[in-house]
Amino acid sequence: GDLERGRVLAVDDDLVRRQRLWRTMPSHLDGKGSTVAAAVDELLEHIEEAAAPLRARQAAEAAALEERLAATGTRGSGGRKALTEQHKRGLRRHRTTELRFGLATLAATYRDHLAEGDGGADDVGAIDAITAAAEGLVRNPNEALLLQALLLRLPPLPTPG
Repeated sequence: GDLERGRVLAVDDDLVRRQRLWRTMPSHLDGKGSTVAAAVDELLEHIEEAAAPLRARQAAEAAALEERLAATGTRGSGGRKALTEQHKRGLRRHRTTELRFGLATLAATYRDHLAEGDGGADDVGAIDAITAAAEGLVRNPNEALLLQALLLRLPPLPTPG
């Protein structure tokens, strides 16, 4: 339902790898803060890399604006500020969408484990914690802290077969 997101995903060669990373995350959890910190760094790095096509398109838009301003001899900002703000909102929306995608994938992993009959109250608690984290994204939290707090709460799962 998001044209901008569709454009980014259309050229995203790393989508499957990011989905696999989120899907297998519970099998890497061991309750250690160092493990969680490394996992969060990796997740955020992948999210940042996923924004590359969006950033390239935004750079082209900014260059086109500069060309248009130079050609018309416009003085002052000429729309630079509005374009910069639009780009910031687009990147924020991209990051939030990527995090929602990841959290939904993570929740699906625990739901699948529960549906297979191997899970229990821990899986239900994990799904609730993931849902709360996803809902917390509307408050524009520090993403690293949100993910670290979440992953420290989640129980480990066996490696998916």
